[in-house]
Amino acid sequence: MADQAQMQQLALVLQQTVAGSTQAMAAANEQLRAAEVQPGFGLMLLELLRGGACDANARQAGAIYFKNYVKRQWSVEGAGGGVSPSDRQAIKQHLLTLMLQAPKPVQVQLAAGLEEISLTDYPAEWQTLLPEMVEHLKTSQDMSVLKGTMETANTVFLKFRSQGRSNELLKEIKYTVVGFQETHLVVYKAACQRALSGTLPDDQLIQHFELLNATLGAYYSLQVVDLPEFFEDHREDYFKGFLELLKFTHPAVAGKADQQGVLEQVKCQICDCWALYTDKYQEEFSPFLIPCVQAVWTLLVGLDQQERNDQLVAKGINFLSSTAATAWPQSPFEDPSVVSGICEKVIFPNIILRDSDVELFEDNPLEYVRRDMEAADQETRRRSSMDLVKAMGKQNEAKVTEILIGYVKQLMAQAAQVPADRAERFKDACIYLGIAMAARGQTMREGVTVTNQNVNVVDFFSSLVGPELLSEPLTQRSVLRASCLKFITVFRSQLPRDQVGTVFQAICKHVTAESPVVHTYAAICIEKLIAVKDRAGPGQPATLRYDPAAMRTSLLQTVEPMLRIIAAGKGIPQNEYLMRAMARTFSYLKQHGAEAGLQTLRPLGAIMVGMCDNPTNPVFNHNLFEAIASIVKVSAPANPDAVEAVLLPLFGQILEKNVTDFLPYTFQILGLLLDAAPSVKPLYQELFTRLLTPELWRAQANAPGLIRLFRAYFGKHAIFAELLKAHMQAILERFQFILCNRKTEVAAFDLVKFMFLHLPVEFYQQQLKTLITVMLTRLHNKPSPRFQKEFVIASSVFVHRQGAELYQRVLAEIQPGLLTSLLQGIWVPTLRMCLRLDERKVCAVGLMKLMGQDEVRQNAVLLGTCCASLITILGLTPSTNVQHEEASEDEEAPDGGAGLDYEVSFNKLHNTDLPGKAASLAQDIPDIVLAARQLLGQPQRPGYAELVQLVQTTPDLTPLTRILQ
Repeated sequence: MADQAQMQQLALVLQQTVAGSTQAMAAANEQLRAAEVQPGFGLMLLELLRGGACDANARQAGAIYFKNYVKRQWSVEGAGGGVSPSDRQAIKQHLLTLMLQAPKPVQVQLAAGLEEISLTDYPAEWQTLLPEMVEHLKTSQDMSVLKGTMETANTVFLKFRSQGRSNELLKEIKYTVVGFQETHLVVYKAACQRALSGTLPDDQLIQHFELLNATLGAYYSLQVVDLPEFFEDHREDYFKGFLELLKFTHPAVAGKADQQGVLEQVKCQICDCWALYTDKYQEEFSPFLIPCVQAVWTLLVGLDQQERNDQLVAKGINFLSSTAATAWPQSPFEDPSVVSGICEKVIFPNIILRDSDVELFEDNPLEYVRRDMEAADQETRRRSSMDLVKAMGKQNEAKVTEILIGYVKQLMAQAAQVPADRAERFKDACIYLGIAMAARGQTMREGVTVTNQNVNVVDFFSSLVGPELLSEPLTQRSVLRASCLKFITVFRSQLPRDQVGTVFQAICKHVTAESPVVHTYAAICIEKLIAVKDRAGPGQPATLRYDPAAMRTSLLQTVEPMLRIIAAGKGIPQNEYLMRAMARTFSYLKQHGAEAGLQTLRPLGAIMVGMCDNPTNPVFNHNLFEAIASIVKVSAPANPDAVEAVLLPLFGQILEKNVTDFLPYTFQILGLLLDAAPSVKPLYQELFTRLLTPELWRAQANAPGLIRLFRAYFGKHAIFAELLKAHMQAILERFQFILCNRKTEVAAFDLVKFMFLHLPVEFYQQQLKTLITVMLTRLHNKPSPRFQKEFVIASSVFVHRQGAELYQRVLAEIQPGLLTSLLQGIWVPTLRMCLRLDERKVCAVGLMKLMGQDEVRQNAVLLGTCCASLITILGLTPSTNVQHEEASEDEEAPDGGAGLDYEVSFNKLHNTDLPGKAASLAQDIPDIVLAARQLLGQPQRPGYAELVQLVQTTPDLTPLTRILQ
């Protein structure tokens, strides 16, 4: 452990991070960042937190710093720095005990650090954690320790919910279940018994319910992939408690006002667990179906409309949806009177807007949009009710639709007889019921793809939706207008072009509406509509349904109102939806919007500069730079000087101020500008050495941007030859640094792919052997499928561009026979993975060139293996299912990038390649079969005779004859 002087110094620095001037705080943070890469730093920080040698604020700051230190450094390995193996072991040895003893604010931060470590290390590299948790749960009499330990277990096991099924995952879960199951049941039973006894004081009752909440979370996670035998055998023990807990009420654990209490949280967990059983383990759940459905039905009917019950209502309805969508031997949903009762007592009360929902619409529009439009994590009464409608329709679509259409007609009739505000809510409910009844299949990219044939979507549009959007003034019936815009957004692929054409101008006009929800929904509707594509037939390429030239005038009329709303911060400050619509608009219009885009750059630049001091909304920032990039992409080739005149001074300010949130985007757009520039501005020369500053590469979010900019430098290597040669060692050191971080290793391969693709080999020949050795060492130590795939693609690019002979020679210098081992153990198996089309092309060419090397062509078994792989990757047999991803340069993530890992992927912009010059690895391979004939089908080619003989004598290789002829 650290000496006393070091501890005192660390305590002093931590105190400076929370007390003093901004300058002193920044200096203290900088000092900590320099210290954290030193061995022993994490242990010293934990020791300080355990000893409490600093005041409460500094201790809290230390706990937060520990959490962030783990997030930054734990995934970094080897030459990249990170946490040393001895420190890792010591931290894992002490962390749980320290966390359980810490005050609550510190405990929360240490728990987050523990979770981060467990994501990568548990269980294989942290085998003491589970026994330590079990020991605490078995022996401790301290309720805070029991609760803290179970909450830790719940947190650690959460990772099982998000991973794809695999043998490795099943082994991890089995290890966990075997070690934890009996202790879990004992704790659950004891907590249930005491909580339901009615004898506990309020404070103890709260603690017991918090313990139960964590226990149920762990219970769900351990069964999310498969049903372990222990839990199957003890279903009755658990479910008996569930039924009693659902009936339990007590003011000490119930929610207050609008806030959910721990009682509601426990009941939500129970509904989730039962929904899991109905989705995955129907046979095991069947004996309990009727009592469980009755219990949830009773619960739902007894809950009032208070917001504290919203999530519980949603979870309960989700469970009913899951049961209704499943065919049971004795289903409670077969009786029409039951369906009618559900519609009357569950669906309609929860699908019609309450006063509190309308208040949310008006007073907190961003929250309303997020709950309603995006299927946010927070489940709502309305969305769950719609899901229940869809679920009931799966088993008896015609009957359920008939009952619901009757209710829609009743609602419309009532709407004609009630005051205007009530009528608006009734019509709004009708639209949502219409969506629920009609939608049968849906994707984020296309909206509804399959509809209920018993519901006429076009009639619904013509009778209610279209007339409402065409009516004036826009200030009336905002709630109904928003739901009409949502209807079109959801059914965008189903509504005929002519029908949409009648209201498209009106939709664009709604961007000017005063209501923030309405103008936001209009923007969302526009950007979804213009992305709709159709296919002429199976296997045909998808083409845009709406012609950009025809839509140009209407779309460009929305740009100024959206800019005005964003600049003024009206309604929803930093409205990410409006900004995304603007980005998509210019990306869609391409050259039709180039001139208007150039005029839009300056106001966008002003918004960007205005955000520099306080860039609070990362999604808005992303869409802002996406909008700028989409304009640069179409405007820079024709007007590079005009674009640079606007942007380079602004980017200079961002670089000078070191606006860390904006640097990843700035680098990417600078790369795009450099690609387009016929003459290189001095800024690029001045910037080069700064781009290699180690601190920039430590921020994982910078990786895509830095690599994109270096790609532009590589592409103009004739101009930057001296700089590139002089700094090649530094470039490869940065490559090694990000390669050693699991979160950026894929980005590291992007760097070498573009280096191999664009640079003459003379630029890096001195470092080539070291470079390949570094990749091979990492490949040996961490042979993940993703890493293997990236290694093979990068190596294929090198072989394609620089030749197989040089690659084979370097491998032989590292280890004789290494090429054979790589081809058999890594290369050929990797080619079966899903590859993009350009990756497939370059991998095929790389493999064909390697097949001409003596080490391969003189080894008949290896050559045959390569040929079989080549048949698959070329798709030469009718039965061959060639796995590849083929993305258009116009396609973007359905959410515009939001929701991805913010630290790395989120910062990667879509529009950072010039038109027709996407970051393809195989632009010089237009036809892969033709390339194969040129490489393999030439009699003068070395190894041609051996190849022909092998193909002629091996029936499985016959498809290659069409290449060799």
